[in-house]
Amino acid sequence: MNNNFVKNMLMAEKYKYKAIKELLPESMKKRAQLWEKNAVNLLKDIAVEIVSEETAEQGTTAKKEVKKVKVDFSE
Repeated sequence: MNNNFVKNMLMAEKYKYKAIKELLPESMKKRAQLWEKNAVNLLKDIAVEIVSEETAEQGTTAKKEVKKVKVDFSE
């Protein structure tokens, strides 16, 4: 897909979501904002867990060593 088209579609969806939130009553708007905040925090926690698991797996594997090898092609 065209990169510019995708950006415009995402921006349109963002504006549509903001417009719908503005039409909500104040109590519903606060609940939606709280839900969004909790969802973002959950995604952050998941990302941190994934990164920490990957680093833990890398630490438990045997360390790889790089050795310099000389090759003689004179023969």
